[in-house]
Amino acid sequence: MWITKLQLRHEDCPIVNRCQKFGIIVLSYPSAWYEKKGEKFSTTTCFFQSEDENKKKDFLINLRKDKRIVNLDISGDIFTYEINLGKKGEHVMLYHMRQILFVKPVVNHPDGYEYWEVASWKKEQLQRFIELLREHMDVCNILKMQQSPLSDIYFPNVMPKLSKSQKKAIELAYLNGYYSYPRGVSLADLAKIAGLGISTFQEHLRKAEIKLLPVIIEYQMKK
Repeated sequence: MWITKLQLRHEDCPIVNRCQKFGIIVLSYPSAWYEKKGEKFSTTTCFFQSEDENKKKDFLINLRKDKRIVNLDISGDIFTYEINLGKKGEHVMLYHMRQILFVKPVVNHPDGYEYWEVASWKKEQLQRFIELLREHMDVCNILKMQQSPLSDIYFPNVMPKLSKSQKKAIELAYLNGYYSYPRGVSLADLAKIAGLGISTFQEHLRKAEIKLLPVIIEYQMKK
């Protein structure tokens, strides 16, 4: 598997510019984009790294004021947003190919850059992806390009850290569309599927979310 780590910037990004403004790191998971009447819309789920509640609050208040944000859903340190990129707006996912896999969450850093780590079976596919980005991004620097085993992908390293109840809760939430936009299932429905009370299920889910974030961040910072 070929893996590349990229340092990117596009001036119209709603997240990394605010990370720079508020001095905060946000991890993100771009999911998809679609086009409607010539305008492009993109949906992304984000995770706050910072424990500074005031910074997170100010970040979200400011994000809500962005007229391009057409939908915003917040659950603790996790938020999902949909942005209207218009006809000329840029986003990395517009050039993402099906042969490209996410290796780690995108890091939106207060230095003003996004750090993407993606992989593909063929080096040529990564090179084509990079060519497209260089045509459309303001900055696209290659920080790494190498062959690496699948064990380096973050997700298998994260899941064993969870208890059985926490793992079940996060998997049920993910598989049933709890983190999609719009949400495919309510917390009450998930609790019913799990055969638990809402408060108990919510506790398992929140503990799983809280455990996942630091592990992902620690793993990322070691690279």
